[in-house]
Amino acid sequence: MSQDAKKLLAVNLLYALIPVLLLTLPHLLKGVEMEAYGATYSVAMVALEFGVIALPTILYFLTPWGRGVARFFWAQRPTSAIVLVIPLAICAYFLVTGLTSLWLAILGMLGLSVAPQTVPLPATPGQLGVSVLVIGLAPALCEEFFFRGTMQPVLTRHLRPWAAIVLCGCLFGMIHGQLAALPGHVLLGMGLCLVAYWTRSIWYTALWHFLQNSMAMVMGYLSSALLEYAASLGGAEASAMAAQPLALLAGSLMLILPFGAGTALFLFLLRLTTKRQNQAELERVQERPCLLAWAPLAIALACAAYLYATSGMAMLGGGA
Repeated sequence: MSQDAKKLLAVNLLYALIPVLLLTLPHLLKGVEMEAYGATYSVAMVALEFGVIALPTILYFLTPWGRGVARFFWAQRPTSAIVLVIPLAICAYFLVTGLTSLWLAILGMLGLSVAPQTVPLPATPGQLGVSVLVIGLAPALCEEFFFRGTMQPVLTRHLRPWAAIVLCGCLFGMIHGQLAALPGHVLLGMGLCLVAYWTRSIWYTALWHFLQNSMAMVMGYLSSALLEYAASLGGAEASAMAAQPLALLAGSLMLILPFGAGTALFLFLLRLTTKRQNQAELERVQERPCLLAWAPLAIALACAAYLYATSGMAMLGGGA
């Protein structure tokens, strides 16, 4: 096996480690009492992101193979064009929300109910502030450090750029393990990979990722308050109707069409303003890596299949 194939094998092993740890660690923490966005919960969530994703990569960089991979790390200094990421992230958030609603409508027509919320929604302004750090900032830094900074450059050396973008985006989406949000996570992953390839920098994607997650927390906080207020006025029936497949389908189209166009526009503007930043093609490995270098992805796919099967069973049972 060549040195480049060994580096690809090692990076794929790092990826396979993520779903394995995500399956085992919750069992170790099962008996620990954690209040949503309390001190124990916040430390545990940040430690989980860092320990599962960032720390193994840092330790790998200290090895001889890892030092070679670190040379390709995408972390170029951003230009003023990074401000375009703000409207891009806003449009992309509502696009992903619309796609998720469309997916939920399809699942609803197949008899699968909305899955229970896996991430607790903040109930107070204080919890909202903590959630922006725990759910917004920590995953943005750790996940971009590995997926766009480390894994995508290695994949791009062995695959065509578009193939690396699609594969890395799909691998990013799959580790989240939520059937209800799978298409949205995959689409977001591909968008992040596309921007990372254009800019050769994780700073653009880290900002996008942070804004995406933070907006989800803010909108979750606001929607919870609105639903609680509607229920107090006797509007529980209206909120229940909003979860019906046809209502989700109509709402999803109202989000996908305008915000999809907005996302495309700001992606185009970002491409125009960063085009001169990286004109040179990335060096590619000419020889094809052996199948062993891709083998760890089979482990990851098996773990992801278990996570999605469990999520699907929960939805089939109505979240009971």
